Amino acid sequence: MFNKLKVKELSMQKISIIILISTFLFGSDINKIKETIHSNWDKVAQKNVTGLIHPDGSWMANSEGGFWNFQTVQDNKTLIEDSPNTLNLKAHHIHVDFYGSKKDLAYAVYYLSGSIEREGKVMISNYRTRASNLLKKEKGKWLTVGAHYSPMHSGSGVKFD
Repeated sequence: MFNKLKVKELSMQKISIIILISTFLFGSDINKIKETIHSNWDKVAQKNVTGLIHPDGSWMANSEGGFWNFQTVQDNKTLIEDSPNTLNLKAHHIHVDFYGSKKDLAYAVYYLSGSIEREGKVMISNYRTRASNLLKKEKGKWLTVGAHYSPMHSGSGVKFD
């Protein structure tokens, strides 16, 4: 009985150490990714999207229900910065998982809510969507390489001009 109890105690200690190491290794990256997502949407609201997506571009499916679309950095810049619409959106309930042998890929899922304005007038007041982003870590920075947005029940998707 004593040996079984000791083995269980050692196993629990090993599990605790693994959890602590994982938290130490990935906790700061989780916070960086969450900060990146919040910062990105703040920049979108200011119509300044420089540095948000990977320099090689990004795959995206937006909430207007279109097909997957590959966007270069310039395409993304034009879509947001030259649009008559201003997206005032905030991310909520962000969850992050890591992938790849180097753990340099992150899959983040969250919700977006807010409003869309045109010329200072609210056009869509109940924008709500599910969002997922695939991010790649390069030179210590997390950059978007894929994004998908789909309207939530009772929410409005965005209509691009």
